[in-house]
Amino acid sequence: MLRPPSAPAAHSGNRVQVIDRAMTLLDILMRTPRGASALELAQATGLDRTTVHRVLRTLAHWGMVQAREGTYTLGPKCLVLGTAHHDRLGIRRAALPHAIELQEKGVGKRRAVVSISVPALDEVVIIERIWTPSVPLNIIADIGTHFPLDASVSGRAILAAWPAEKGAAHIGAERYAAVSEKLETIRAGHGISFALSEMRPGVGTLACPIYGRDGEAVAALIVAGLALEDELRPDSPLAQHARRSAASISATLQAG
Repeated sequence: MLRPPSAPAAHSGNRVQVIDRAMTLLDILMRTPRGASALELAQATGLDRTTVHRVLRTLAHWGMVQAREGTYTLGPKCLVLGTAHHDRLGIRRAALPHAIELQEKGVGKRRAVVSISVPALDEVVIIERIWTPSVPLNIIADIGTHFPLDASVSGRAILAAWPAEKGAAHIGAERYAAVSEKLETIRAGHGISFALSEMRPGVGTLACPIYGRDGEAVAALIVAGLALEDELRPDSPLAQHARRSAASISATLQAG
């Protein structure tokens, strides 16, 4: 059953209704890889089916959605816009050499993946990942995979680095309060976030924030893999290597 998206925690008044409706439909299709019919979208949103059809036709004209046999999915323009956004940030370009070095010298022969994620409203999105042939495919997150900021290792690393007001604006005061104790633990551990078996059984994950030109966290550097239990502490060799790599990426971004 399709579910309407939650409204972003940070929003302003005087919005344009038809754009709100278009974004709601795009958000549902983003979370529905198989696609959905206009009737299903109307039922999920409570909108009139005729209105849904008109919005979808306009989105299709701009390449934001595409239709096949009555089923709508995201269109190719979404990929163009998403790529343009993270290219503008320059994070992937700045991070890639350091992520490769971390994979080769920090991770070494461990069965682990090095990834980069960036925040997007109340989620984080994977924009890059590096691994070796020994890593099981079922622990490699695809580029574009997204997780809640407050319910993911990299998301909490970013939240812990942000001022409380900014974090609450992104995920809402209630969600922020629920995770605040974990954020304090991360801050006390040199800003490194850890978890074991959070996303997949047996997978250990650590993440360090990456800082942009304004000094605020704009991304996270992640190591996730098997048999990492001994590395899930702030003073472990892998955690310290990841922290140095994140600092190097931050320095590159801040240097412009």
